[in-house]
Amino acid sequence: MNVRTIGATTVVGIASLAFAGTASAQPVQSLSGDWSASNSTVAKTADGVHFGTYANGGLVGGSALYKGFTGNLGDVDSFAFNFTYNQAGNLTGATPYGRMWLDKNGDNVADATVMFDPSLGGLVLPLVRTNLTFGTADNSVRYGDDKGESAQKTWAEVKAEHADERVIQIGVSQGYSMGTDVSAMLKSLSINDKSFEFNTAPFDGANGKDGANGANGTNGVNGKDGVTTIIRETKIVGATMRTVTAPTMNGGKLVSVKATLRGKKLPTAGRKVKVNLTGKTVGNYNVAITAKFRKGGKTYTVRSIRSLSVTLSA
Repeated sequence: MNVRTIGATTVVGIASLAFAGTASAQPVQSLSGDWSASNSTVAKTADGVHFGTYANGGLVGGSALYKGFTGNLGDVDSFAFNFTYNQAGNLTGATPYGRMWLDKNGDNVADATVMFDPSLGGLVLPLVRTNLTFGTADNSVRYGDDKGESAQKTWAEVKAEHADERVIQIGVSQGYSMGTDVSAMLKSLSINDKSFEFNTAPFDGANGKDGANGANGTNGVNGKDGVTTIIRETKIVGATMRTVTAPTMNGGKLVSVKATLRGKKLPTAGRKVKVNLTGKTVGNYNVAITAKFRKGGKTYTVRSIRSLSVTLSA
């Protein structure tokens, strides 16, 4: 990833991946067929797929979803998405993020995800109102249930560790994280040798193939060849005791970790932070973590945010 510092703010620059002019690029004129929107806040426009605006980015969000990829995580050679986004403040977690939903046990249910987070788990603040690209080439992802329980890992190690898990859906999401007055525009997405362009004129009033409103696949069949794939974008996380992990620093020795939830100090043990959500209501709970490291005779402070949720079943 191209990361540079302007003043006191670390921002993410534009990656070198280019979509325009790619021979295999396919224009997407509607979110139908292999493409769909998770709810009405996600809409195809002439400029791309628009998300929001979400007044509270921690409680509301949406996803653009693709079911046209067939294979396991080990079959993914490359993935990237190009976007712009905006927010009223300057929180790192307001950026859009890519996801791959994985079936670990062959039951057609998504029970794990790989998350492509341009903020690198809250370590950087991606530029607003700027074309940005993020994906496998940036080599920093999270694996788990996308609720903030996993530290950043390299794409190479996650792919190797979970190569046999089947990819049942790919998407880009905005919201369900943090920020106020949050919005985004998805311009393009690529997976292996396929590239999709969204900045093309949509079909006039078409909500499906040939204007068919509500058709779930060919001839109304729900899923390819009549197989129903269950996608659970939210899970019952439960009001329970949770554990999150503070970030690491390459070559740095951990000195201390402090964490708070809504202004209240949380217990820590090494890099582990205990978060007691017992009895908490449905909602988003952001854990602010401050980790100090010693390297080369100097002390460095790394701040990050882990977002936990208590949700209803999908």
